[in-house]
Amino acid sequence: MSVRRVVLAVVAVVAGLGALSAGTALAHAELISSNPANQSILASTPAEILLRFSEGVDPIGDSIRLVDAAGNPVPLGPLDQSLGGDTLRTPVPATIEDGTYVVGWQAVSADSHKIRGAFTFSVGVATPTAPGVIDDIFDAAGTSSSDSLLLGVGRFLSFAGVGVLVGALLLAAVLVPELIGERRVALLLVGAAFVGLVGTAAMFAGQAHLIAGSYFSWGDVVDIRSGQWWLARLAAIGLFALFIPARSFLTSTPGRVEVGLAGLVVFAVVAAGGHAVAGDDVLLGFVSTVVHLAAMALWFGGLLLLVAGVPRAWFWWTASQFSPWALGAVVALAATGSANAWRQLGSLDGLTDSAYGRWLVIKLLLVAAVVGVAFFSRRMSRSDDADEPAPAVESDAAPLAVGAAVADVQEPPPALRRTVVLEVAGIALILMATAGLVNSPPPPSAATTESASVVVGDRIAQVELEPAVTGGTEMHVYLSSPSGGLDRADEITVEASLPAADLGPLDVEVVPAGPNHVIGPAVDLPVAGLWTFEVAARFGEFDQVIFTVQIPVSD
Repeated sequence: MSVRRVVLAVVAVVAGLGALSAGTALAHAELISSNPANQSILASTPAEILLRFSEGVDPIGDSIRLVDAAGNPVPLGPLDQSLGGDTLRTPVPATIEDGTYVVGWQAVSADSHKIRGAFTFSVGVATPTAPGVIDDIFDAAGTSSSDSLLLGVGRFLSFAGVGVLVGALLLAAVLVPELIGERRVALLLVGAAFVGLVGTAAMFAGQAHLIAGSYFSWGDVVDIRSGQWWLARLAAIGLFALFIPARSFLTSTPGRVEVGLAGLVVFAVVAAGGHAVAGDDVLLGFVSTVVHLAAMALWFGGLLLLVAGVPRAWFWWTASQFSPWALGAVVALAATGSANAWRQLGSLDGLTDSAYGRWLVIKLLLVAAVVGVAFFSRRMSRSDDADEPAPAVESDAAPLAVGAAVADVQEPPPALRRTVVLEVAGIALILMATAGLVNSPPPPSAATTESASVVVGDRIAQVELEPAVTGGTEMHVYLSSPSGGLDRADEITVEASLPAADLGPLDVEVVPAGPNHVIGPAVDLPVAGLWTFEVAARFGEFDQVIFTVQIPVSD
């Protein structure tokens, strides 16, 4: 099988893995206060419902809904953000009867993630809510795993396309100006632009269905800030692609500077539509992300230029010229990646207590492995045998001016070509991890892991929530015994309920993670309060044990 076919197969597999591994994205912005407050009892009808978040949010359809204890909707006034972008406010225009009411809300945070939640308040006296009231609110404004999957795949393709388009074009102009007019270079660049456009369009479609219920409601996406930057990304990719037919004129110093500056603009647009503009130290995050994207583009784009853009006779020479660029890119990736990781996590606990942290660990391990492969590639490409002048151009097209030609071109060692292919495959996996990273928000700033355990007979059940917050968490259930030995449970199921709000029981979807250990990877607890979890463990045909624990969940 040829090298190019291997690379195409790896990229296809990575795209599929990215699709399978893209999970439900949690939220970055957090609801920090509400008026009325959660579970408060008021003497009279509130004049308005006011929500305040930890950072700016964008409203979407039915951003605030109010229903009574029976689930009947209560009309609200127009939504506004007159108190700032980190608030949502709507008036309650009519006097409402005494009883308990449920507020359901949803919005999109600055880093493009949809967030949602609910809380209750009462007027005069608290009354029981009918079963399913809160569930019905979230059914009307729910999330879909397929939407999150489409967003993850789209981000992977968009990153890959943008990186190769900018990086390969710049390095072709700098390293192999003699070949920049070749057809194979044009095909590489056109393919990269197409992948970038398709990936960004997939992001639009997934987000549109997530917030508006239709894959074609792009107007609703453009109404939010991240969507506006995604639209700018589409335009930036299309405009940058105009360099492709004019690429032969970019080999001069002014042309290279022009391509480099245009590439930085593209990366700035990409960075502005994600995590770089959310959280603490936004300026640091934005600059680090732009440099990170540029370094990724040079590394990935240069490798694909080697594999798919230059003739075989040029591989060895081009690899030696690309080696210092690759080294610089790796150093920049390490520095900017570390800065962004610390900015978003703030502590080492976040590496294991959140999906964002776990994706980051996966990415770091992949980077370390690929850097190891790149080390051997660099050693081979910098050997004395590689110190040759550029070979002559043999092309059906009119050749450009070339430097000194050599009569006998040394073939690259098969080992070098294999390590370059491994680098390409590894960076594709890194991009998949990056898509998973962007698809998951950083952990809430004040969130903590909560756990509780209970003993029934000679068996112990421990339930952990990482973190114990509304809107999305990960649940772990462990079964053990005081003696240390326990038969393996044939089945473990979990139900959750919030008695104070008459919510539940809700079935919690869990998957096996080991003997007597199950994980709920995306548990959505919509309301803060003291939740009750009932764990049913079945041993054999007739032996079933019920464990009941309570864990506090915060907004």
